[in-house]
Amino acid sequence: MAMKRGCTQCGDCLDVCPLFRLYRREEYSPKGKRLLMEPLDGWGAGETPLPWEKIRALSRLCAGCGRCGRQCARKLSTAELLADLRSKHPDWSRFIWNIWIRRAGPLWPLAGRIASLVPAIGPQGLRSSLETARALLPQRAVLPWLRIRPGRAVAPEAPVAIFSGCTARYARPEWTAKAEKLLRRWGYELADGGGFGCCGGTLHHAGLFEWEAEARRKNIETWRALGRPAVAVFCASCKHGLDAYAAEGDMDAEEAALWKSRVRGLADFLAAPVAEITPEAPARPGYHEPCHWEGRDPDKPFLRALLPGLTQGRELCCGMGGILKMSAPDVSSALGRRCLEGFPDCGAVVTGCGGCALQLASVAPPGLTVRHWLDVVETQ
Repeated sequence: MAMKRGCTQCGDCLDVCPLFRLYRREEYSPKGKRLLMEPLDGWGAGETPLPWEKIRALSRLCAGCGRCGRQCARKLSTAELLADLRSKHPDWSRFIWNIWIRRAGPLWPLAGRIASLVPAIGPQGLRSSLETARALLPQRAVLPWLRIRPGRAVAPEAPVAIFSGCTARYARPEWTAKAEKLLRRWGYELADGGGFGCCGGTLHHAGLFEWEAEARRKNIETWRALGRPAVAVFCASCKHGLDAYAAEGDMDAEEAALWKSRVRGLADFLAAPVAEITPEAPARPGYHEPCHWEGRDPDKPFLRALLPGLTQGRELCCGMGGILKMSAPDVSSALGRRCLEGFPDCGAVVTGCGGCALQLASVAPPGLTVRHWLDVVETQ
C-alpha cells in the first residue's frame, strides 16, 4: 500500500497514541517511529539512527488503533507504515500470528483450557499471554440487563447475513445466536452467513497482505453468492476490516458503493427499540468505545437510549492490537489495564468489539465484569 511520506514531527499524534500516553517515551510515539523507520522504507536518505534489531523491536509496539492517522493533518498512519515494514521484514511473530488466525481458530477454546491449568507465574509476558488465552474459555452466562423489542413496525430489508468474525466463530458462538434472535425479532429474513471467514484486518496489521487479500476475496465471493444482502456486523474491528474492501480494487465502483451501504453495525438494524431494564442492570454501567468505530459507533447511542446510566470511559485503546498480543503481550495487557482505570465507579463494562471484549475481560480486576453488549440484552 502506497504511503504518504514526510512526517513534520509536529507532535499532534502524541496525545492520541495510547502507547505514548502509557509510557511517555518518545520512541514509542507515532512521530518517533516515523523518524526512525521511514528511511527503512526508502523514504529518507542515509542510515537509520538505530540498528535494525532495535528498530524491529520498536516496530512491534503499536496497537493498530489508527488514532494517529485520524489526528494527523497529513493523514499519516504509523500503523500502516509498520504493517508495510512487517511485510518486508518478516519475523517469528508474523509467522505464528498467521497460524493462530488462519489455522488454529478451532483450537482457541482448548488453548484457554490449557492456560487455565498453568500457574500464573514467570515473566510478565508469559502471564499476559496466559491471561489472554484464559479469556477464550466459555463465559458464565449472565442475567440480562435489558429486554428489548421493536417499538414500531419496521420495514426490514431482506435478507440480512450476519458476519460473526473470528472471535464469535471460535470462542463466543452465543453472540451470533443472540444476533440472529434480535434480527428475527425485528422481522428480518436471515441469509446464511456461515461462509464468511476472517475479515482480514488483523492479517493486514501483521503485514500478511497476501492472506488478507485471500480473506477479502473469499468474503466478497460469499456475499455475491448470497445475492449481495445486507450484512450485520457486531464487532468494530471486523467492520473496520470489511470497510477497507471497497478501496482494494476487487469490486467496481458501483459494487463497492453497494458494499459500503449494506455492511453495517448490528445496532443500525435494530430501529426504534423499546427496553425493559431488569433488576440485574448495574446502576452505573460503563461503555468502552472501540477505536475501530472511528467516531461512527452505532452501539453507543443505541445503548445510551436504553440505559440512561451508561457512562463512557476515558478515550483509551484496549490494547488488543492484533499482533501486539503475540509480539509484546505485556505491553498489550498494560494498555488494557490502563483502559479499565477509566471506569473507576463501574462494576460492569460492555463494548461492541470482539477483540476489545476478550482483551478487557482478560485483564479486568476482581469485581469488574467485562462483556460484549450482546451478552446483556435479550428479546421480549
